[in-house]
Amino acid sequence: MSPTGLLGRRERNKAEKRRRIAEAAAALFAAQGYARTTTQQIAAAADVADGTIFRYASTKPELLLMVMNEQVADLVEKGRVAAASAPTVHEAVAALMGPLVALVRAQPDTAAPYLREVLFGEAGVHRDAALALVDGTVAQLAEILAPQVDAGRVGLSVEESARFVFSTLVNEVMRGALGRAPVGPENLTARVGVLLRGLGVV
Repeated sequence: MSPTGLLGRRERNKAEKRRRIAEAAAALFAAQGYARTTTQQIAAAADVADGTIFRYASTKPELLLMVMNEQVADLVEKGRVAAASAPTVHEAVAALMGPLVALVRAQPDTAAPYLREVLFGEAGVHRDAALALVDGTVAQLAEILAPQVDAGRVGLSVEESARFVFSTLVNEVMRGALGRAPVGPENLTARVGVLLRGLGVV
């Protein structure tokens, strides 16, 4: 086999192992939560050696980020599409953030540590990817808010306003994941209304 062919097979094998690890971790996190899932369980379910996992994610938190980033990226795109056809700015913001609320409702034991790692975790490749998702969502919020927010009146740029809205809503979502606040579409809509009224959006 040529060096090129050997390299191609190695890359395919690597991609296949990554896929198996990600799928096993996602299934176990969803079934029993992040805290109760061990990397040994994930390795066994993925049919790889224990140490193989750390070739793809240097720590268990980075593994969580790797796995959840893929899910969240899909949710962000779903929210973007829903927001594009929303009739009002309030509904557009709620539509953009709605899939994240759905994730928290479905997997609170995984969503809470994921959000914590995104916000406060150590630097790493997968956290960088998570922060890029945050920046993309904030940019979408800024696009929604731009025609509505008078930056001079509120004292914040449109981007700062968007980041404020995003951070506040994520904080509420995280409180919901921890069982400290109700989390659902109706609660999201109410919070969006309060935030946007504070920015002068009626």
